[in-house]
Amino acid sequence: MPEAPPPLGLPLGTPVLTPTGEVAVEALVPGMLVLAVGGGAAPFQSVVELRRVLLPGPFVRLRAGALADGSPHDDLVLPPGHAVLLDGTLVTVGDLADDRGILVEAGAALAAVQIVLAGHDAVLACGAAVETAPPEPGSSPCAPRCPPDATLRALLAWRAEAMGWSPPTAPTAPSLEVGSFRARLAASPLTPAAVPSLPIKPTR
Repeated sequence: MPEAPPPLGLPLGTPVLTPTGEVAVEALVPGMLVLAVGGGAAPFQSVVELRRVLLPGPFVRLRAGALADGSPHDDLVLPPGHAVLLDGTLVTVGDLADDRGILVEAGAALAAVQIVLAGHDAVLACGAAVETAPPEPGSSPCAPRCPPDATLRALLAWRAEAMGWSPPTAPTAPSLEVGSFRARLAASPLTPAAVPSLPIKPTR
């Protein structure tokens, strides 16, 4: 018997970006356009279906700015099996929990809405790229689904430190994996800049 997919859904009140601005997920209607950021189709797609669901706890809270500047722009609560799209990879938020910027919380069941587009994609919810519900069981995902690697964990840990959620730690030299996460890490404002070498002028 195939394993049931993890429960997905955006709790009521979660803002979703549309061409006219953010709209609470429960205010969306079929046919309304939303910004789709999975990269597999047009940037604006029509909502095909909206499914009302009841999500059991526990939940994962992504604190504002936990993923990047403005991502999410406010605290975002998701079920542990829901994935966010990070640099072309789907990563479940339960795997990202670190007790700093991304917290697991117990709680009563929450009313939520599953957004269904023509294909599996991601929308901007609270400024974070969050996957939509697959239109059919077994639908192809919009991106590879992978666990977080060491580079992503290091980046999130440094963000948590910069936001004041964890004490400073001794600098380490994590092994950076090939790919765009490495470029993001190098571009992080937390990465020390190289000291330029200055020419030595001969003395007279």
